[in-house]
Amino acid sequence: LLVAGCASNPPILVALPDPPASVARPPAQSPGATLLLRRVTVPGYLDSFAVVVDRKANTLVVSDDAEWAERLRDAVTRNLRDALSQRLGASRVLMHGEHRIADAELVIEFLKLDPSDGILRLDARWSFICSARGLPVGAGRTQLRTPLEAGTTSAVAAATANALAQFADLLANQTWCDKGP
Repeated sequence: LLVAGCASNPPILVALPDPPASVARPPAQSPGATLLLRRVTVPGYLDSFAVVVDRKANTLVVSDDAEWAERLRDAVTRNLRDALSQRLGASRVLMHGEHRIADAELVIEFLKLDPSDGILRLDARWSFICSARGLPVGAGRTQLRTPLEAGTTSAVAAATANALAQFADLLANQTWCDKGP
């Protein structure tokens, strides 16, 4: 008896590279001001393991042989936390689950984090909420474009990390609760 089956290769797992160091001048540091980065939200079509390598109008082009190593929202949150820690100091950037009370919380909603026509487009709404007041003290919307070296999964990962680093530069220079940056 001979049994034949389809054998498929497991997908290649792609992780976001570590955030590049800031090219901007580091902000003046206030040692006591801490920031809690809430888990970011990304559009539903990106919040999966599929790696989008291009977008043509309303059609997403997804890699056939690769997946994100973790959900994109988790990877983006971790990468952004690391980038902010580089810019502000690791002791000042907290994540959910740490047992310290932060001076402010940072809430981020990504409206777009898409590769399209050789460019990765980042579009995000963000707000700082002062813990003592419970009110937003700073908010904005940021749109960035980062060149893609190729339409590959590794190029998308690199461009995403670069865009997040640029975004972290902008966020690190904001003022929250009269203590930051």
